Amino acid sequence: MFKQLRDLFRRTEPEEESLKLSFDGLPAWLDAREEELGRELSGATAPPREAIRGTLERLREAVGRMETAEGDGEVHPRLRDISRKALPGFTKSMAQILSREPTGDPEAFYATAAEMLKGSLKALKGQGKYLSSVYPDEMKEVRAAVKDLGREVNTMNEPLARARTGRQQTKDVRESYEALSRTREEYTGAAAQVRDLEAAVAEADRAIRKAEEDLAALKSHPDHARQQEIEERLRELDAADEENGREFASLRTPAVHVFRKAGKVAEKAGDGAAAAAIGRVLDAYAGSHPDDGEDTVGLTEAVMPATLAMIRQGDLALKNQDEVRLFSDPDVLPAGMSRVLHREREIREQRAALQETRAALPGVIEGQRLTATLAELRREREVKAAARTRVENQLETLQASYAGESENLRSRTAALAGRDVEVAVPDLPHPPS
Repeated sequence: MFKQLRDLFRRTEPEEESLKLSFDGLPAWLDAREEELGRELSGATAPPREAIRGTLERLREAVGRMETAEGDGEVHPRLRDISRKALPGFTKSMAQILSREPTGDPEAFYATAAEMLKGSLKALKGQGKYLSSVYPDEMKEVRAAVKDLGREVNTMNEPLARARTGRQQTKDVRESYEALSRTREEYTGAAAQVRDLEAAVAEADRAIRKAEEDLAALKSHPDHARQQEIEERLRELDAADEENGREFASLRTPAVHVFRKAGKVAEKAGDGAAAAAIGRVLDAYAGSHPDDGEDTVGLTEAVMPATLAMIRQGDLALKNQDEVRLFSDPDVLPAGMSRVLHREREIREQRAALQETRAALPGVIEGQRLTATLAELRREREVKAAARTRVENQLETLQASYAGESENLRSRTAALAGRDVEVAVPDLPHPPS
């Protein structure tokens, strides 16, 4: 029963509504909050500042009286002598410390007063420690004033700490606000970049499709059939050239082997002319396909008699059927070399003529142009697509940063206001789709 009556008549404290702030109105609210913090600090520190001024005046008067004080004459002469010698230094130090006057805003006033307190304490611990015996009443007054000064300076600590905390909180809220504003600007710019790059990629895709269609349409061009015929003929020439190369190798390999031995035989026999002629043949055979076919054939014909004579005399032995086939008759090797080299020239000339004809076909020229254009378009498309991906990743990073900083703003504003705060942080624009 008592509990029910108590609950019935209990006073209920009204719930404080949360503070609602718009994002754009936040700077003005912060300015007002800073002004309010300044007023609160001025009001809270007015009494101790006034007390400090009075205490400093009292301390100045006490120090001034010490300059003419007689002191206690009953103390030991030596102690009295030490004290009287220390007195001028002490009063001079204190007069210099007290020559200042705390002024300005509470922060500046506090800094000056605290510095004066620090100097006074230092003087008391220095020369002042020798004065209490001879000047007990005066030093008691000075110490009491310094103690009061310390108490009043300390009284300013709490309101100053609150003000500093409030200013730091205000700075934190401003930083969050500015960070969100910058992020919105960056996001808007990045979103515009994505839209531009999307349009550029789409345009590149259209240009690529058009080039591919034009390139495919060339297959119906009259030049396409002619191009196919030429390319088929070029493939046939390539095959013939490979076969001719194999035949050349079948002549060259055994011939080089025999001529090397023949050169050694000629050198051993002291036949310098034959050795030199054979050397020229070997030089001509050094490449896979000698450049000057007629010279190669002529050089070969010139050394065949001497080489065959070495074979007949038994100075040069043939090792296999290929060597026997090529060096049993003076005309077989030169004729074979002449045939393959002549065929090589024919193939080279025919290929060059066909390639020139193909290159002159209007359809081929257009195809080459379209192929080059298509490759460039694809490269540009890849560059733009990669740039779009980078900016899209930047948008995601900005979104995450914006969300995190929005929470910071709300929590920092609530800490500054000292109650729940609703800040209407605007959403970022919808990203391009």
